[in-house]
Amino acid sequence: MREEFEKLVAAGKLSKQHVEALVNLTTSGYCFHRSWGFGKITTVDTVFARFTIDFSNKAGHTMDLSFAADSLKPIGKEHILARKAADLEGLRQMAALQHLDLIKLVLQSYGGKATIDQIQQVLVPDVITDDWKKWWEVAKREMKKDGHFLIPAKKSDPIVYQKEEISLQDRLLGEFRAAKGLKAKIAVAQEVLKNLSDVKDRQAAASEIVSALDADINSHQRNLPALALEAIFLRDEIRASTELPGSEGELAAKDLWAQEPRLGPLLDQIPAAKHKRVLQSFKEANPEHWHEVLLNTLNTMPAKLCGECATLLIQEGKLEAFKETLARFINQHQASSELLLWLAKERSDTFADILGPEVFRAMLTAMERDQFNEKKWKRLRDFILDDQELLVELIGSARAAAFAVFR
Repeated sequence: MREEFEKLVAAGKLSKQHVEALVNLTTSGYCFHRSWGFGKITTVDTVFARFTIDFSNKAGHTMDLSFAADSLKPIGKEHILARKAADLEGLRQMAALQHLDLIKLVLQSYGGKATIDQIQQVLVPDVITDDWKKWWEVAKREMKKDGHFLIPAKKSDPIVYQKEEISLQDRLLGEFRAAKGLKAKIAVAQEVLKNLSDVKDRQAAASEIVSALDADINSHQRNLPALALEAIFLRDEIRASTELPGSEGELAAKDLWAQEPRLGPLLDQIPAAKHKRVLQSFKEANPEHWHEVLLNTLNTMPAKLCGECATLLIQEGKLEAFKETLARFINQHQASSELLLWLAKERSDTFADILGPEVFRAMLTAMERDQFNEKKWKRLRDFILDDQELLVELIGSARAAAFAVFR
């Protein structure tokens, strides 16, 4: 087509600067427009100097060659978008049988890297018509073992394809060494723990990570005890998984609790998934007084954590003490919105002797007390309004006027 375009230049119908771009567009046969998206060039009209292009939502669109050269980006025939247009069924077979080849194709189509959202957007629902999450979990496991794919800790960061294969162990240890700060190291070390079965030299990898975590645990134990405790848990899991012996003088969870960090603030800084283990660890370190601390802290905790504490107290035979504390908070109208929200959600026979009109009055007091903290009282209010049986259970035949406070 170069000769035809040069003839148009000679005839004054086209600028010379546009020739190269138009040759690239016609060679590829596919293009991308920032507003109309992907398109297939169906006709090149050198008489009227225009393209005919089928865009996704704009079939048969005509475009002046000069405008096309300035506004269109050529898309190669091996680009995922071009492959979808030319051989969608082939891509579906690839998705079923060759996960890594498909992901490699997508990444190479976008300069060697793309985020999970970008990958999903280009494959679903055209190529992957079934359960995306299930497909992605299988593909991700394969990528981690392959050695050509760099999978970031953050989902918002791009996955990178590299030609040179790097073993899983080298990649993970490289990421661990490059991690800045204990929090980042914990994130990578958790990935190592998940993939230990596929690491070639588990003992060597575990030894390096445990040594690094130990050093950071010692330096963080006083200023950032929550982070240090997370690292201790993770270090111990890695040790157990690799049968690595303990080091002399290493800091244990009981040593950290001996420094008497405040339980409530510490729990606030630890992910909810680890709360149960933290509470168990605290109990083991304080076998005589753990339940007293829990009962004194209960009224400052979020609803979900109240549930974790209640479970532990009940399992360890402290139900009566727990109920006495709960009843006292309620009768004195000191119960927090979060504690009452947990109780409203729980409503089991275990607490039948506590549930009653006084609980409802305590709820009103708590919401009034938290009126300047909308997030707290709104959660309790919304639950009361959504659960039509709650007030019936609490106040029986109370007048409908009781609902007016929520209007």
